[in-house]
Amino acid sequence: MAEGYRSGSSSPAAGDLLYRRHHAATLRYARTCCRDPHDAEDLTSEAFFRAFQAVRAGGGPRGPWRPYLLTVVRHTAMEWSAGERRVLLTADFEAWRQQHAVTADPQQRLMAREDRQLLIRSFRGLPERWQIVLWLTLVEEEPPHRVAMVLNISPSGVTSLAFRAREGLRRSYLRAHLESAHDNRCRHYSGQIGASVRRGGVRGRALARHLAGCAFCSHAYRELLGLNAAMRSAPRTAAPAGARG
Repeated sequence: MAEGYRSGSSSPAAGDLLYRRHHAATLRYARTCCRDPHDAEDLTSEAFFRAFQAVRAGGGPRGPWRPYLLTVVRHTAMEWSAGERRVLLTADFEAWRQQHAVTADPQQRLMAREDRQLLIRSFRGLPERWQIVLWLTLVEEEPPHRVAMVLNISPSGVTSLAFRAREGLRRSYLRAHLESAHDNRCRHYSGQIGASVRRGGVRGRALARHLAGCAFCSHAYRELLGLNAAMRSAPRTAAPAGARG
């Protein structure tokens, strides 16, 4: 569908389908950003317009549309609040705005480096609902009560869903690493890399020697360490009671 927009060949029906599929969630999120319901409706319409324009220009969402649309709503709300429109932000969103800077592209933070392709591929391979909760909690650093409004579930449901999604992303990354392994030795150590990251450090001299001599696996180890740290430090989205790592 995105390719159709980039080439100019997409039918109006495709845009209508995207609009109907994501409009309600996008509007719910817009209402958490600004106080006036009419401003929320305008933000929603603007988000779809900007997303379609970005795709036609060769950018836009590279995976599910909803996380991209929600981020466009957020950035547009901040832009309008500082511009001539003077949109009044909600107190909750204003507090978030003061702690975060706007980036030019809503996916820039996730796709900043070319050597993160394995992580990106792992993320895109997850179910859309998992991608959304990970995007909002890890990349956008939204608290559970705001994510709950987007997903139309309870805050405790967000916590549970985020935990499952993070575990899924870890497994997906290790699986992608295993599939991309250069040789049998890399495949042999793939499982040990995951276990070491979960335990907070390299376990075993054989693995340590392999990481010292294998740039491919050492990069995977460092990236997985960073991913694990980000997932641990995400705001107020700890594992649900009774969950096991």
